[in-house]
Amino acid sequence: MNTAEQDFTYYKRSLIQMYQVYFRRRILVIATAMLIIIGYLLLMQEGYLINGLLLVLLSALEGWLFKRYQAADQVIDVYLKDNTPPKVLQLTEFEDVYAFEQEDGTIGRIKKRGNRNFPSNDKRLTLMAGYQKGYFLKQPFVLLYYDMLATKFDEAYRLKRNRQNGFQRWSHLFSFRSFRDSIGNGFRFLLGNLFSCLSFID
Repeated sequence: MNTAEQDFTYYKRSLIQMYQVYFRRRILVIATAMLIIIGYLLLMQEGYLINGLLLVLLSALEGWLFKRYQAADQVIDVYLKDNTPPKVLQLTEFEDVYAFEQEDGTIGRIKKRGNRNFPSNDKRLTLMAGYQKGYFLKQPFVLLYYDMLATKFDEAYRLKRNRQNGFQRWSHLFSFRSFRDSIGNGFRFLLGNLFSCLSFID
């Protein structure tokens, strides 16, 4: 059994749960919308045609999502096949996403929120599971291998993390705390000199 097979076998339950959570949330949202429409029809007893069409469309979408929901095993098996042996991708970290180059040359983006890193059997690698950023995606769930030590940072994000950009370098000089401390120091200076002068006169 190679590295990918060991990893996917060990983490399969967690990967299936992550995949299904994405579709379960959307199924519940659509089911809620359908209940609201049905409740409206029962109470108001009007707009049967428009609301009926909406119910048909939502039902079709619900069925499609449920079909995708049940396809977790097949999707994960496809990723396993594509990563046997593991394809190590170069990640670039931005503020809210990780970017990587896909096989077709386009740039894929995985949202940081909700993603998970699984230690691989190969100690150099990490298996990342997450969701692509975008709308109307063919496959929102993503599994990939990467080397954590080789991850690059977007320059703007790196500067923000290290607090090295121009605004952050000088912004503390114009903060409320800075003004408050300056006024306090000024009063202490004046009062200290005033008492010194009075002591000298006495």
